[in-house]
This record gives sequence, structure tokens and C-alpha cells, in this order.
Amino acid sequence: MGYKFTTGSVKKGDIFFEDDRDGEPTYIDFGQDTITLRPSGSQALHATATAVGIGTVSPTEVLTLNATDPTILFSEGGTSKAAIGVNSSDNILIENKTINKHIVFKVNDQGVVKEGFRLDGAVPEVVVNQTSDSLVDFRVESDNQTHMLFVDGSADKIGIKTNQPELALDINDNAIRIRNSSTPSSPGDFGVPGEIRWDANYIYVCVSMDTWKRVALSSW
Repeated sequence: MGYKFTTGSVKKGDIFFEDDRDGEPTYIDFGQDTITLRPSGSQALHATATAVGIGTVSPTEVLTLNATDPTILFSEGGTSKAAIGVNSSDNILIENKTINKHIVFKVNDQGVVKEGFRLDGAVPEVVVNQTSDSLVDFRVESDNQTHMLFVDGSADKIGIKTNQPELALDINDNAIRIRNSSTPSSPGDFGVPGEIRWDANYIYVCVSMDTWKRVALSSW
């Protein structure tokens, strides 16, 4: 019975499917420190000591995919769940294929895993800070401002050029602009309380529903 066993190394050449040695055979190609799976002669998967290539025998990263519009598909029980890939326009795509489900980005914040960003599949919105384990605050930087736009999530306030907004909207600058003039047709024109308009002669303020008052402007 000893002829069935060995305790040493076994050296063999490539391994072919026994009925597929002609034309474009299917086989395992053993190279110098490489292994390549070749169904119908093509290099479907290539492994080196440091990298794996799919569709290529020259992987440049730990895992390299070479294909037309390369895509990784995640499935469960035969049902497609998600995909990550590159489309025909060379855009990177991250897609949740399940109806009304989300794409969620999370980070480890000082040992606590928190949500940083969410694309909500149930509503037509891009949502920041949707769940209770979110990072809470949100900011946008510019060339010269670390807090060009800042949302203080715990205080329900927004700051522009400030990380310490004191009111619902706090602008750390010396002017704001409403670009287009607009004149209410009458004191009873449609308007909502707090709405502000202007033209060359007046500033208009809606003080209650469909009720306008105005202040005259003059030169100095």
C-alpha cells in the first residue's frame, strides 16, 4: 500500500484536462514561481508570490483586474447584491443592487465606528449624518478656509468661514449678496414671512403671509 503515499516533493509539469490536449486546451500552467489557470488556453487567473492577476499575467497590484469594463459582483444565494467597477465611460461605479437600500461609508473614530456618509436608496437624497452613530459635524474646505462651510450637527447650526456658528446661519464675513432684484406687485403679493427682496428704490420684507412692507433707499 506504500506506493500510494510520498513524504517528499513531487515535481510535475502543467496539468491538463485529460480529454482537452489539442487546440486551445484547459490546463493549469506552472511557471517559475507562478501559477496560471488557462481555460481554453486564456489566462483567466495568474498568481505570483506577491500578486494575483485576473485577465492578465502581469499584475501590478496585489489584485489586478484586466477586462473590458472590469467589475466585481457581490451576490448571495444567486441574487446580485452589489457591484464595484468601471463603466464604458471610464467612471468608477459603486452600486447597491437591492431596492431601497443604501451605500454607507464608515470610519473608526477613536475606537468607535461611526457613519461618515450615506447615499440613501429609499429617498432621492444624498445624506450626511443620518443615523445616531454618525460623525455629527460636516465641513467643506476651500483654498484658504478650513471651514468654508460647516454644519454643527449637535447644535443644528451652519457656519460659513467659521467652525463656531452661534445662530442657525452664521457668516464670518462683512457682506452677503442677493443677485437678482424682485419687486412685489403689491403689498398683498404672494410671500412667506421673512422673505426679503430688493429693487433700485426699496428693500421689501414679507412680515406675514402675503403681506409686504418696504423701506425706501437713498443715496448719500
